[in-house]
Amino acid sequence: MLQELPKKEKNYATPTQGQLFWRVQGECWRRAVTPFLMYLFMSMIALTMQAISGDKLLWLRMLLGIVCILCGAAYNAHLCFQYGKKHYDVFATGEIHRRNAAFGIESGGDYRAHQEYRPWKGFLIGFFTGVPAVLFGLISAFTGALDFVYLLLAGWAYLPLSWARSIKVQRLGEGATINGAWSIFMVLLPVLVSGAFYILGAKKRKAEKDAASARAAEVERLRQEAKKNQEERRIQTEEQRKKTAQSKKKKK
Repeated sequence: MLQELPKKEKNYATPTQGQLFWRVQGECWRRAVTPFLMYLFMSMIALTMQAISGDKLLWLRMLLGIVCILCGAAYNAHLCFQYGKKHYDVFATGEIHRRNAAFGIESGGDYRAHQEYRPWKGFLIGFFTGVPAVLFGLISAFTGALDFVYLLLAGWAYLPLSWARSIKVQRLGEGATINGAWSIFMVLLPVLVSGAFYILGAKKRKAEKDAASARAAEVERLRQEAKKNQEERRIQTEEQRKKTAQSKKKKK
């Protein structure tokens, strides 16, 4: 029987430039899924709040909708903060791999270069989170179609546009409208939140690692100091013993 050829393992530690590019895209898309779902979930809640009828209660619908959107942004911030910490850990591991490689030492482990921390990755994750808002915002701007789908999938971006239209109608009367392209600017919400908290998460992890290194260095210093003191006491004790022995010989 023919022997099966061993499966070729993917090289995650030292990928080619092309492999690294596509793997980074995949990693950022993967990290964008959960924030998108949270924005989607909170948008659904905000959408139910819009069932409150009455033009005079527009402010209440807006307030409740904004609270829901901010809750989605808060969870987005929490997730990207954790992503930043995780990716910084991978970056620290990558530094060790590169340092070992410079001396010709091959490192093991499950290090994956595409998961290393880079400051721009948080902003890219945020942009991928807001891709539906960009896509449907462009469709709304040029065709005026699919607004209902836009509202369902990216209500956090569509609702501010809806509120602005309602305010304009109240002031100018029926027929007043606002171009859907303005809603695209709402993509700045996940972009800025994701980017800022991704960087903060990485800085937090760096501070923790620096503090741990400082504590380890201090413990080592104290250990060396205690060892030195113990050696000095041993030498003093030995000298004292010799002096005592010499004194006894003189008395004899």
